[in-house]
Amino acid sequence: MLRHVTLGFSKFGFLVAVLQLLPNVLWVLFPPAQDPLAGSRSSLPGLEFGEHVLGIALVVMLIFLVSRRESEPLIPAGLCGKVSLGAIALYWLGWACYFSGWQSSFIIYSLVILPPAAFFFAGLAKRVLPITIASLVFLVFHFAVTLESFPLW
Repeated sequence: MLRHVTLGFSKFGFLVAVLQLLPNVLWVLFPPAQDPLAGSRSSLPGLEFGEHVLGIALVVMLIFLVSRRESEPLIPAGLCGKVSLGAIALYWLGWACYFSGWQSSFIIYSLVILPPAAFFFAGLAKRVLPITIASLVFLVFHFAVTLESFPLW
């Protein structure tokens, strides 16, 4: 798994990471008047910690892990790169809805599911399996923390 991966700089990984992080930066700097996500925390410290560590690790892996097998263009050819960027576009749309006051469970859970999906498909596009695997684990942690604050049932 790791023999096909090396350290380097991934333009595509950087693009995905920055595009995914920018709405979060705006949310911290300019929170909406009604902000139910502000209090979204897990009562289980290990779950919260795991979510944060995985989120940071994924950003680092996206930017600095590259495939030994091929050079990576800014946007990889094929469907996975496009799906990754499509998930980011939908994520931005979800944030636009959230900031405009539409904060339904559907919007909140889309903000939870779309980043790990973008990371998953970016890992596939980059042909870096550790990113793909870590994004699935991150999805579980991210979903579990949100489920505690916004139960579906």
